[in-house]
Amino acid sequence: MLQTVCETSDPPFTWRDVTAPSAEELQGLAGEYNLSAHAVQDCLDPEHLPKYEKFGDTTFLILRVYDVAAPEASGTVQELTRKIAIFFRTGLALTIHRSELPVITALQHRFGGPGNACGPLQLLAGLGNGVLDTYEKPLQQAEDALDRYEEGLFNAQLKSPSLHSIHVLKRKVSLIKRMLWQTHSVVQRLTPTGERSSSVYQDLKENAESYYFWAEQLHEEVQNLLGMHVALASHRTNEVMRVLTVFSAFFLPLTFVVGIYGMNFEFMPELGARWGYPVVLGVMAGISLAIFIWFRRRGWLRRHKT
Repeated sequence: MLQTVCETSDPPFTWRDVTAPSAEELQGLAGEYNLSAHAVQDCLDPEHLPKYEKFGDTTFLILRVYDVAAPEASGTVQELTRKIAIFFRTGLALTIHRSELPVITALQHRFGGPGNACGPLQLLAGLGNGVLDTYEKPLQQAEDALDRYEEGLFNAQLKSPSLHSIHVLKRKVSLIKRMLWQTHSVVQRLTPTGERSSSVYQDLKENAESYYFWAEQLHEEVQNLLGMHVALASHRTNEVMRVLTVFSAFFLPLTFVVGIYGMNFEFMPELGARWGYPVVLGVMAGISLAIFIWFRRRGWLRRHKT
């Protein structure tokens, strides 16, 4: 569907938005506006990442919007985001996307009404900031999940997070960080001239940097959380092995004593002794007590808290 969202005469500027175009419709637009065939082909590729290209007097941008309907366990860029292709030149902006997007809808309401200031600077800044703002909610959700997982690791009263759930969070944050880094690179290459436009684009750059650094910090924290989870799992395994080792240390000498008196020799002087049985039991109890005291003094019986 092709619609003209806004059109001004002073200065001359037109914004046309295209939703779910066919290959034939894109070719028609390419011929009408003399667009690059390579760039038009990129519009049809759903897997294309954010990019910036310049063809003569036309600037071609691809941005990716976070999809609020994406599955929780999304593992690819295509599952997590939606693409917007933008052709921009003096007096014209052409946006192309496969489905209805809240970012585009909000800008249509903002600039589509009568009397609203619709210009290239306002549109590009609105698109850039709108795309970046779609990542705020998932980043906040990831930060909240990270706080819960960290508390669950060290609070015995809470359910400890699984390794799989931490990995899913890490993959999601990693994809968002990747998208924000590439979007930040696209914004950095938008360097319009003129004092009037510099402040608006400076705000856009600062916004892109802020979101990217937020995602980068979360990614590092998730990496640390994953390392802590593995370390705690290894620590718990060592605790179990320590307990088993203590038990084996107690029973090994006792097993040795029992093994000696379990041998079927006819002439064993202790076998005929009246107090042989209680004496051997006493010796075994003494050995166990000596081992206990030795372990206690060396601190091997203390339980290490996690």
